[in-house]
Amino acid sequence: METFIALGGILMAIAVALGAFGAHALKDKLQRDKLATFRTGVQYHHIIRSVF
Repeated sequence: METFIALGGILMAIAVALGAFGAHALKDKLQRDKLATFRTGVQYHHIIRSVF
């Protein structure tokens, strides 16, 4: 059980890092629709990792 909690924490940290990267680094580099797709992927990552 502790392994799953640790894994969930690590994966959630990755999701937060991806979200911050998309919000700051990719904001000016991606087209609006591509950025929306990236954000959707990050949101799905957050939802799935919250289950852990």
